[in-house]
Amino acid sequence: MSYTQPGQPAAQWTAFVNRNPIGSLFVVGIIATQLGTYFGYVFPAVGLPVLPWPLYNGILGTTIVDGFNGAVATEGAFAVSSDAFFTGHALHFVNGIVFAVLWGILFRQDVGKFVSNNVARGLVYGVIMTIISAGLLVPYAYVPEQDFGFFLFDGPDGWKLPFGILVWHLIYGAFLGLLWNPDDAEVAA
Repeated sequence: MSYTQPGQPAAQWTAFVNRNPIGSLFVVGIIATQLGTYFGYVFPAVGLPVLPWPLYNGILGTTIVDGFNGAVATEGAFAVSSDAFFTGHALHFVNGIVFAVLWGILFRQDVGKFVSNNVARGLVYGVIMTIISAGLLVPYAYVPEQDFGFFLFDGPDGWKLPFGILVWHLIYGAFLGLLWNPDDAEVAA
C-alpha cells in the first residue's frame, strides 16, 4: 500500500475517487453522516443539546401521513416505534448521501472560484446547511408547534441548539472536504 505525502489521503483512495466520482460520493456521504451523527449524540458531553436527527426524521417520516403533531417530537426516545427508528435512520442516511452528491456535483466546483481549500469548501457548505436546518427545517418541520423563533434562539436551550446544529454541519462538511477531493481534470474527462 503506497501513500502520498504525510497528511494526504492514500493514493489508492484518490485513484478510486478519480475513477468513481459519484460512487465515492455515496461512500463519503455515508461516512460523513455517520461521524456527524455520532457527534450529535455525544454533544451533551460538551454542554450542547443532543441532536438526534434520525429520531426526528423517523417521527416526521412515520407521522406525517397521519398529520404531524409537533408534540410527538418532545416525547422520549422510548415512545418511538421501531418503524420510526428504521425509517428515521434510512431517511437520515439518504439525506446525508444526497447532500454529499449535491456538494460534489453542484456546490464544490462553483464555490471553488472563491475558496481554494477543499476542506474550507466543505465547511462553507456546512454553514449553508446550518442556515437551512436551523432557519427552516427544525422550527417548521421537526418541531413546528414549539415556537422556537428566529433560528431557534428563543428555545429552551438558547444559543446552544443553533450552535450545536452549526457544529454538527461543520463536522459533516469537514469530512466531505477531507475525504472527497478528486483531481478535477480526471473527473471532468
